[in-house]
Amino acid sequence: MDIQQLRAFREVARLRSFSGAAKELFLSQPAVSRQVSSLENEIGLPLFVRMGNSISMTDPGRRLLTYADDILHKLDQVTRVIQDLRDLESGTITIAADDYLSKYFLPSFLGEFHRRYPNFQLRLITEPQERLTSLLAEGKTDLAFFCGEPKNNVHLTQEPLCMEELCFVAPGLLSSDMASNLENHAPFLFPPDMSSFGEDYKLFLPESLKHTNSPISIESLEGIRTALLGGFGCSILPKNLIRWELEKGFLQSISIGLECPVILTYPKDTRLAHPVLLFMGVIRKKLSV
Repeated sequence: MDIQQLRAFREVARLRSFSGAAKELFLSQPAVSRQVSSLENEIGLPLFVRMGNSISMTDPGRRLLTYADDILHKLDQVTRVIQDLRDLESGTITIAADDYLSKYFLPSFLGEFHRRYPNFQLRLITEPQERLTSLLAEGKTDLAFFCGEPKNNVHLTQEPLCMEELCFVAPGLLSSDMASNLENHAPFLFPPDMSSFGEDYKLFLPESLKHTNSPISIESLEGIRTALLGGFGCSILPKNLIRWELEKGFLQSISIGLECPVILTYPKDTRLAHPVLLFMGVIRKKLSV
């Protein structure tokens, strides 16, 4: 009696069909019939009653099925344990995020993970947010990180990690009145259309202030930060991007009450590999400190 015989027997018993079992096991129907017949010959008892296209189980078949289910279930468990043990020794974790999270959110976690588990390989893919869901669906990344809820999220498990605060920022002293700040520190430098944080910030701007009327367009958050440090313009940026500049007094900010969640995602009903679970654990622990 071998595992292939038991698998063929179980599928025929489950589907009551040799052809159906063959499709499920990616075998030919004669191959499945041979395995079941070989098992019957080895046991010395019939397992099925075949009457035309109808198949029913004998009493010995029903008894054997109970043990076959238990044996195959335990074998699957052993296989998973062995794979986990292999994963503990080495493995590759692929994560994906947009440009902002790749530069300013994830690096500290990558460094901490490498310090704890130096034998693992880490691969970071940087893509626009609209591409991240496709990378997950295509199996090209284990995890993806979003600022804000993914638009195509039907098949994703989502875990909010923390909040990114957006603030109004300029190189000079700020008042509490947004309108006067915009006037005193003009022009307003609009964040890139494809940045992580969407366009909710526009709710805080006067209707007369349009992106199309902006005299200068800078297509990166880092470029806007550099312009502000040079004493030019004002903008709305994530606080973590300019935290050092704020602490040193090079830039000033006021809160506008706008936050954006950083969300970890992976496909639903997916069994994550052990290295991926370890990486997620490092993130959770570091954020909880």
